[in-house]
Amino acid sequence: MFLVPINYVAILLCGVAAMVVGFVWYGPLFGKEWMGLVGMTKEKMEKAKADMTKTYGLSFLSSLIMAYALAHFVWFTAPGSVDLTVGVKTALWAWVGFVATTAVSGYLYSPEKKPMKLFVIDTGYYLATLLVMGVILALMPWG
Repeated sequence: MFLVPINYVAILLCGVAAMVVGFVWYGPLFGKEWMGLVGMTKEKMEKAKADMTKTYGLSFLSSLIMAYALAHFVWFTAPGSVDLTVGVKTALWAWVGFVATTAVSGYLYSPEKKPMKLFVIDTGYYLATLLVMGVILALMPWG
């Protein structure tokens, strides 16, 4: 079995970065547009606030797992010689191969046809997040 020298501080930074990207992405950049596309009302927003701690906690945990998996992809792409190009390219291909393709299937088979713009906003968030994670993983020392 191959062991990957994981830098857990980098994984933690990736998790925090994902939350920051999400705050900016679904806030000032696309927040109002996204809320309109998903049919978010003030009433729904108030109801969602009740579960926000749990939602953010699970989202952060999910981001940590994503970063940990991406660290493995990055390491196995160029063991011992990870650089910025490797981090960014690996993140991009992870997004193309796993996020975009999975999201397309969900979009195509959804009984409620959602606007393509919503698909672009949601998958764009994951692209931005993975790219930021790829940069962090490339710039931080390995285990």
